[in-house]
Amino acid sequence: MQIPLALSVLRCHEADPDIATRVLRGHLEEAAHIGMRRQTTDGDDQKRSLRVQMVARTLLALGREQEAQEMLQDVRKLYGRVSRQWLRWCSSLDQGWTFLSLNRPGRAIECFRSVVDDAAASADLVVEAMNCQADALQVLGECRRAAALVAGAANLCLAHDWRAMGQVVECHRLELVAMQLARRSDELADHALATSFRERSGPMPAPAALRRQLAEQERSLGDMGLVAHRLQHLQMMITSASGAGDDGRLSECLAWLKDRRLAGLEPNARIESAMALMAGGATHAAFGMLSTLTHNDSQVRQSRYSMDLQYCRSKLLQTQGRMGDSLAAYKQHVEQAFYVLKRDFNQALLSNPAEGDTEGGDAVRLRLPLRYRGAYQFILEHLSDTDLSVRHVAARAGVTERSLQLAFRAHLGLTPAEFIRRRRMERIRSELQSTSASGSPVSILDVAGRWGVNSRSTLAQNYREQFAETPFETLHGKSGGNRTKA
Repeated sequence: MQIPLALSVLRCHEADPDIATRVLRGHLEEAAHIGMRRQTTDGDDQKRSLRVQMVARTLLALGREQEAQEMLQDVRKLYGRVSRQWLRWCSSLDQGWTFLSLNRPGRAIECFRSVVDDAAASADLVVEAMNCQADALQVLGECRRAAALVAGAANLCLAHDWRAMGQVVECHRLELVAMQLARRSDELADHALATSFRERSGPMPAPAALRRQLAEQERSLGDMGLVAHRLQHLQMMITSASGAGDDGRLSECLAWLKDRRLAGLEPNARIESAMALMAGGATHAAFGMLSTLTHNDSQVRQSRYSMDLQYCRSKLLQTQGRMGDSLAAYKQHVEQAFYVLKRDFNQALLSNPAEGDTEGGDAVRLRLPLRYRGAYQFILEHLSDTDLSVRHVAARAGVTERSLQLAFRAHLGLTPAEFIRRRRMERIRSELQSTSASGSPVSILDVAGRWGVNSRSTLAQNYREQFAETPFETLHGKSGGNRTKA
C-alpha cells in the first residue's frame, strides 16, 4: 500500500501541500496529526474532501482504521455537495482502500473497478483506482491483470504529462514484478497460490537487472522517502530470495516502518520479508521476522494474513522435524487459501454479472441504510423486467418514493432511476463482451431486451453516455478506451 498511498497523495496534493509533503517524505504520523486538526477547514468543498481523503488513507497506513472509517463516513456530505458523481467515485475509492487495508482483495477489486470502468470518471481518479486494483489482484496471483492495469495507468499519466505520478506508477510496476519474482521461487512451490504466480505472470527479468532498475528509480525520487523506502525493501527482498540476503538489512527496513508507527503496513511487510527469506532457504531467519505476528495459534488463525502465516509456520515446523504439527499448519494454510479463493477470487473475477452487481457488489449495497438495502437487491433481481419502476421498488421496500430517492442520492450518488439505467447498461455490455470473446452470433437488440431495454434509441444514447462507445463497437472489439478528461 505504500506506493498506491503516494499516488493518492499526489492526486490530492494541491488541496493541502503541507500534509501531502509530509506523507511523501514518510512522516505520516505528523501528517495525520496536522490533517485531523484542519480536516474540513479552509478551501472549497472539493479541496476539503481531498484533504480528508489524504488524512484517512494515512490513518489506514498507521493502523488507525476506526478513526479513518469515522472520517470517511462524515466526509460523504462534502462529496455530495460537490456533485453526485464525486460522491459515487470518492465513496468507491474510500471503500476500496478500506477493504485493501483489511486484506479483502475481492471486495477491494469491486470498489476500484467501479471507478476504472466509469467512462465519466476523471483520469487522476482512474490512475489511483487502477493501481489499487492492481495491488488487490496481485494478492490473488492475478499478475497479468495487475500488470495490464498499471500499464493503463502509465499511459494515462503520459497522456496528461503527469510526470511525478508517472514516475510513481513505474515504481509500482517494478514493485509488482519484484513480488512476482520472489513468489516464483522453487522453495515456495508448495504455497497454495504458487501456480497462479507462475502461470499468470509474464516473463521475469534477472534479479540483478531488476535490482538495478529499482536502485535507479530510488535515486531519482528526491524527497519521496515513502516510495524510496519501499524500493529499498524490495531490493533487499530480491537479494534474500536469491539466497544471498542479509536478514539484518531486511530488519532495518522493517524498523523504518515500526519507528514511524505504520502499523497498517508493517504486518504485511514482515510476511513479505519472511517469504523472501524462505525463498532463499533461510527459514529460521524468516520466522524471526514473524515473531510479533505468531505469539500463539489463536493469533495466527484470527489474523487477516492467516493464509500466509500458516504457510510460514508449516515450513518452520518442517525444518524442526515436527512433521505432524507442520502438516496440521499446512492443512490450515490450504483451507484458508480455499476460503480466500471462494470469497475473493470468484467474487471479484469469475462471478456472472447477471447474478450480482458489477459495480461494487455487496460493497455498494452496504453504503445504504439497512432499510433501503432490500430495495437495492430487488432492483438487481428485476433488471430484466421492462415494467421495473421507482414506484414499484419503493412499494416493495415499504418506503416512499421521495425517501428512496434521497437515500440513493445521498449514499450512492445516483437516483434509483439512474441506478437502474446504469446497471442495465453494465449487464448489456458484459453480455456483449462475452459474446465478442466467444465469437457467437448475436443480436444487440435481443441482448438489450433481456435486460429490460427495448428501445434502440434509448440503448444507443444511454450506452454511449456511460461507456463512450456504441454497443456495436463493444461487440466487435472496436472500443477505444481512451480517457481525455483531466
